[in-house]
Amino acid sequence: MATIVGVFREAQFSPGRVEDDAAILRATAAALEERGLSLRLGDVARAAELDVAAVLAMCQTADALRVLDVHERRVPVINTPSAIRNCYRTETVRLLSAAGVPFPRTTIVSTAAPPDVNGPCWVKRGDVHAMAAGDVRFAPDRVAVGAALAALAARGIEHAAVQAHVDGAAVKFYGVADGRFFRCYVDGEEAPAPLPALWDTARAAARTLGLEVFGGDLIIDRDGVPMIIDVNDWPSFARCRADAAEAIAGYVCDRLRAHAAGRGASAAVRAGTDA
Repeated sequence: MATIVGVFREAQFSPGRVEDDAAILRATAAALEERGLSLRLGDVARAAELDVAAVLAMCQTADALRVLDVHERRVPVINTPSAIRNCYRTETVRLLSAAGVPFPRTTIVSTAAPPDVNGPCWVKRGDVHAMAAGDVRFAPDRVAVGAALAALAARGIEHAAVQAHVDGAAVKFYGVADGRFFRCYVDGEEAPAPLPALWDTARAAARTLGLEVFGGDLIIDRDGVPMIIDVNDWPSFARCRADAAEAIAGYVCDRLRAHAAGRGASAAVRAGTDA
């Protein structure tokens, strides 16, 4: 039986949501077991076990990602450590902007020497995703921008993302890279039929960052154009966990088959060369 390791998100990156984040891995474990696979859950040290065929990674610390850098050379890691790093906000802003993904004008600034910026805008901590109430603040004017940046600086957060406010409908989304699973929610209710444009925009962002299991937020502006405002690696899928776990399990099985086929092809090439 192939064994997969599921690495939990560290508690400091999941304040108030530790159980929600753990629940998606547990649900995926159950779905994989129904397919004849075993999923061991724990910390990143389990990835070093010799019989591991893949790693499902929710971890985010620099030390954990360095461990995964080593293991992804031999087995699939979902999401890859580079993709997880790309979800640190400074990288997300840089990559999405460079790729031309629909994205509100966003600038990374120093909280120690903040520029003179007017509102309305959103001030977000510039490293990881929001983890506390003050990590994302709406700032209607210049004074509020300054106060938000000063509050981040006082907490030792060195950079912030200042994102232009866009009027429109907010959409929460969850997805898997190949499109087998995509759900959208507006005002807490599932959208009856997500528009293809929503998937196209979410997929473009996920591909740019290298994500396979992802979630995030969109704004549909007054012209009906969807714009990414946040992307996350391995969300909790709290609104749709059971269906998401089934889809993720199927995706993982396909990734394992593709990985095995690729290794077989590589071996055949080597054998032909040796002959």
